[in-house]
Amino acid sequence: MNQQNNSKSSSPSSISSILHADPHRLFRFGIEALLSRSGRYEYLAECENAQETLEKVIKLRPDILLIELALKDKSGVEVIQQLRMEQRPIKIIVLSGYEDEATVRHSLHAGADGYVFKSSTPELLLEALAAVREADSVVLPNSLNHLQNQKHKDGNGRSKNSLSEFDPLVTLSKREREVFYLLADGQPNRVIAKQLFISPRTVETHRARVIRKLGFENTADIIRYALRNNLMAP
Repeated sequence: MNQQNNSKSSSPSSISSILHADPHRLFRFGIEALLSRSGRYEYLAECENAQETLEKVIKLRPDILLIELALKDKSGVEVIQQLRMEQRPIKIIVLSGYEDEATVRHSLHAGADGYVFKSSTPELLLEALAAVREADSVVLPNSLNHLQNQKHKDGNGRSKNSLSEFDPLVTLSKREREVFYLLADGQPNRVIAKQLFISPRTVETHRARVIRKLGFENTADIIRYALRNNLMAP
């Protein structure tokens, strides 16, 4: 399977395998028909939730993942983050009904290679797939091309997103940001709970999510990161 995938990705004229994650069966059916007619893609499999998506990426090793953000069990962004954390060699295009810039930024920061609106034409989706499989570049809707250069390579040649240069906390929810700033200030969970009018257990849940999303190991990492990047509570 590995050798087959490597040969497909090395040549622009070869067939690329697609895994499609979307909660709506009718939409999945339409995408399968479109890709099958194109003659350039193999619609390898489909899934409707995050858990199934992660399992099939590991089992089937598709070249490209088309993913909706609003999956049944968790956000598509979380799927992207996990795949990038595990360094899975897969191109990822978000195909979603969310058309706001903040969501696009969030997806790119998580590690997506492209973003296509569901309101786009079939031709635009096919163009995006071709661009992503043939080059290490970000594919975006025309209205958001000013974000085009916000992906680059790090010193080891790996794809890296530079959105963190303007907002390193972009993946955090509003409440998670509040907890981040208070933790960075050295506040214990019980103090944070009182200040935010939530339980200490809820604080711990948010703390764990912040640590996971930012790739840290403990609260000390949060404090060091905040000090190093001058991240103070607004």
